[in-house]
Amino acid sequence: MKFTVNTTDFLKAINSVDGVISVREIKSALSNLKIQTGDNEVYLSATDLEIAIKTSVPSTIGEKGTASLPAKQLSSIFKNLNFDTSLLTTTDQSENSETTITDASGKMDTKFKVNGIDSEDIKTIPKVDETSVVEFPCQTIREMFRKTSYAMAIEETRFVFNGLFLKPDNTDLIVVGTDGRRLSKIVRKFPKQFPFKNGVIIPHKAVREMLKMMEGKETAKIGFVEEQIYVSSGNVELLFKLIDGNFPDYEQVIPKQTSESVRVVKADFLTFLKQALISAEEPSKQIRLAFTKGSVNISSSNPGTMMFDHNMPIEYNGEPITIAFKGDYLSDVVKAVDDPEVILEFTTSSAPVLFKDPSDSDFVSVIMPMKL
Repeated sequence: MKFTVNTTDFLKAINSVDGVISVREIKSALSNLKIQTGDNEVYLSATDLEIAIKTSVPSTIGEKGTASLPAKQLSSIFKNLNFDTSLLTTTDQSENSETTITDASGKMDTKFKVNGIDSEDIKTIPKVDETSVVEFPCQTIREMFRKTSYAMAIEETRFVFNGLFLKPDNTDLIVVGTDGRRLSKIVRKFPKQFPFKNGVIIPHKAVREMLKMMEGKETAKIGFVEEQIYVSSGNVELLFKLIDGNFPDYEQVIPKQTSESVRVVKADFLTFLKQALISAEEPSKQIRLAFTKGSVNISSSNPGTMMFDHNMPIEYNGEPITIAFKGDYLSDVVKAVDDPEVILEFTTSSAPVLFKDPSDSDFVSVIMPMKL
């Protein structure tokens, strides 16, 4: 295999696919990138057996072939090359192959040699029938993921919490994230119905890669391929397994009625929450909101070390009530709201609390309070 490629473009291609590689994988096919030559481009692929990713970069092909090279070392090399165009030459394309990286212009007398493994150990994404996918706007999905993905769990033993639930309702799409202690839900309308009827759970790693691949793009495509979800945007393709299981009935978690509703200025509230987190005791980082007539007291403490206390004026005429939250949960949901104000709705100190965006009636978040 032999090809010439722009150094910066090749590094960008590496960065767009190496996110699926587990840092725990060392010296195995799962720690490598597969490189394949096409007619006028080079394809880079990676997989962790649950998710596969593939991208391409324009290239001048001297000799067609494939190679499998360690992603970490390849990325480090291309981050530090000081020439514009790179020449990659693989002398042996079987197990224990060797790839040489040099300056394609010949001006720099630099040479890297990288040992690879049999490239057949890395499975790539098959060619997809375009009639089996549906196009959707990237900006809308990115917004939906941004306003819900913070609530999903990571490495939770209840696997259905380790991802986002996507459920079509005709041309509406419902996206829900929860870790069992908080929940966020958003609904948006799309030009076409998404190609899964009963809802699917997309693993958090795939969510992260989808956000990454859709950044700066206008549209993407989604569909089912080999009983997996296929997503493509620009020159990046994803194929991943879904989380198997029944997502909980999220509607039961969302309170239908609350007795109190208050509005707070987002920027000010977020500032005071960040200050309160400094003195909040680990690991819960508990922050207390004490509502009294005309104000909310925001407080936290780490006994024997420090404490924080601030009174924030608000319009409130209900009975005095104090609600305790895990501090990170509060700041996460406030950041997700786009309006200059955030609505909090509650009933008692132990009942679920609703968080709403005044300018987005199709978004709602719920947090279970902590025990006082």
